[in-house]
Amino acid sequence: MARVLTVTANPLLDFLGRGPVISGRIQRLDSFTPTVGGKGLNMARVLARHGHEVLAGGFIGGALGDVLAGLVAADGVTPAFTRVAGATRIGFQMIDLQGNTSVMERGVPVTVEDGQRLLATTRQQLSGCALLIIGGAPPAGGDDLYAALATVAAEAGVPCWIDAYGPALARALAGDHPPALVKPNREEFATDTRWDRAAELHLSDGPGMARVRSPWGDFQVVPPDIIEVNPVGSGDCYVAALAHARLVGWPLVDQLRYAAAAGAANALRVDVAMIGPAEITALAPHVTVAPG
Repeated sequence: MARVLTVTANPLLDFLGRGPVISGRIQRLDSFTPTVGGKGLNMARVLARHGHEVLAGGFIGGALGDVLAGLVAADGVTPAFTRVAGATRIGFQMIDLQGNTSVMERGVPVTVEDGQRLLATTRQQLSGCALLIIGGAPPAGGDDLYAALATVAAEAGVPCWIDAYGPALARALAGDHPPALVKPNREEFATDTRWDRAAELHLSDGPGMARVRSPWGDFQVVPPDIIEVNPVGSGDCYVAALAHARLVGWPLVDQLRYAAAAGAANALRVDVAMIGPAEITALAPHVTVAPG
């Protein structure tokens, strides 16, 4: 298996509860389950469950950052974070039969010095890596960070994938070393961003058909028909499963089928990005991939 570095610039210590949200009332639960959140960390967890050696970079701070790093290690991922002065952000999710309700902090801003330290750490961590995946939007102050990370990856000869949105992604696409792959959803794709600068684009549409533009052709990918429980993180699982299938050398159609099956498998569960190969493999035959 391969060595992969994921970067989650604005990770989240998330607390998952089960039950309805009733406005204006005090609600008491037996417990909240602490989990790590953020697109890159979701991808890291799924890749680790496929047997890859995964490092998780990004910014953490304070005692909450220590808790998050411990949870990352428990998921079989090597914490490789850059510490900052602010505290790691927190969030809460409530899951019931009606869907998911999430509340989260924006995260503390990062400084230019913080960014430089993350870049220096990333240069070291990329040694021996087959892939860098950047996930989610950075905190305030990080709009130039992804373009710089993509340059560091290019200098190391490591492909860089970005599943993000906003100014940081736009600047990475406009930079001297645009990412090899991006995965916007419909809403993100509608923004004025140079999507054509990426060699490969996966345009997702929730439970609907994904459209893929790649150096090997264009494809339409239709996921299996399921009853969603919690779709949060399904796009992250798509990217992680695609990365796994590509790293082990599967044909492109099988890569796409496996990626779409991973997104669907995640949506069948209450928890986020906790799926493994068996769940994905069971759904893969129900994915349709066609040219177009």
